Amino acid sequence: PQRNGLHGFPWVLLRLGRAGGGRACGVLSVWLSWEKLTTWWWRLRPVRAGGLFLYRLMPYRGTPVSLSDGTVIQPGDLVLELHFDNRGLLRLAGTGDVARQDLQALAEAAAAEELPDIRAIHGITLSAPAGRQLGFEVRPLPRSSYWALVRFFMLGLLAVYHPAGRRRLNSRAARLWPGEVWMTRSALGARRDCLGINHGTGARERSSNRQRMSCRMG
Repeated sequence: PQRNGLHGFPWVLLRLGRAGGGRACGVLSVWLSWEKLTTWWWRLRPVRAGGLFLYRLMPYRGTPVSLSDGTVIQPGDLVLELHFDNRGLLRLAGTGDVARQDLQALAEAAAAEELPDIRAIHGITLSAPAGRQLGFEVRPLPRSSYWALVRFFMLGLLAVYHPAGRRRLNSRAARLWPGEVWMTRSALGARRDCLGINHGTGARERSSNRQRMSCRMG
């Protein structure tokens, strides 16, 4: 049996050519070309200079989603779709802190009405469980052929951008499956309040130790 758990066609395609550190040759160079095309086609913009996330604004096209704070996302609702800046991942250390700063920037932009009236932030990632540490609500995605294709593409990008290249496609990678992350606009606003951004007085910034504790996220 294969040691890495990713065997058979089409996984053999990911082992053709060389990749790693944001470079690829052979079959995996297609992943870089496709990523450039989608970044241009979707008009992805950085959340902020030097950040970790790119985003676009778009109407939600899925089935209705009920989130934990009572918000229901309906088809047609405006959402902010997050994407990783994979090249940014190469130059950054401490990505958790950078991601928090990106969310803070989004919270400030929403409060200043520099963003349209979005209903929620939404993303698809192989690292969905880690999103809980940033305050996202995490939802699993079905084991369907569509999401298997999305997973295939994402694992190809992992091989391209990870320093270990194709070696990153090991037994741990074989267990990864895409998941959804959600953060409603009200949750983003609560995050801003917890961080004490643009509040007029110290009493309003942090009223008590209990409030600070309630603002801490997993």
